Amino acid sequence: MFRWWFGAGIGCKGSRVIPAGTANGSPAFGQYKPSATGSGYEPWALQVVELTPEGVGEITFFLDTAKLFPLFGLPPRLDA
Repeated sequence: MFRWWFGAGIGCKGSRVIPAGTANGSPAFGQYKPSATGSGYEPWALQVVELTPEGVGEITFFLDTAKLFPLFGLPPRLDA
């Protein structure tokens, strides 16, 4: 996992995550990564966290932000 975070996933460094309610009964979050222009944050993924009695069982990332963010009331971008 660390190899990905510091390799291909480095573009997510400095991301912001905000609560988005629930999806299928699980907590959901909107993830915004820093804009390539350096002005604010662009939508990246809707994260759904499945919880088990032991803790986090799975995290699923949905990348169709143009469709999903409005359904969860998430803003189209975040200011810096």
